[in-house]
Amino acid sequence: MAKASRSNRRRKARKEQRKEKAAQRGEGEALKVRNQLVLGMILHCKGGRFRDRKKERDRRLCRDRIDI
Repeated sequence: MAKASRSNRRRKARKEQRKEKAAQRGEGEALKVRNQLVLGMILHCKGGRFRDRKKERDRRLCRDRIDI
């Protein structure tokens, strides 16, 4: 799928801002409410972030070796 042009991205962003402001005034659709419990779990355990242990180990070793 092709990337949207800059003007279309700006237009979409302005449209979203107008929707948010209308929802804050009580007009139109209500804003989506985030589930705080789920959000806390995601932020706490860094879900979906898989680290490369070998790469981290090598990076730490390289940084430990250099003494200036």
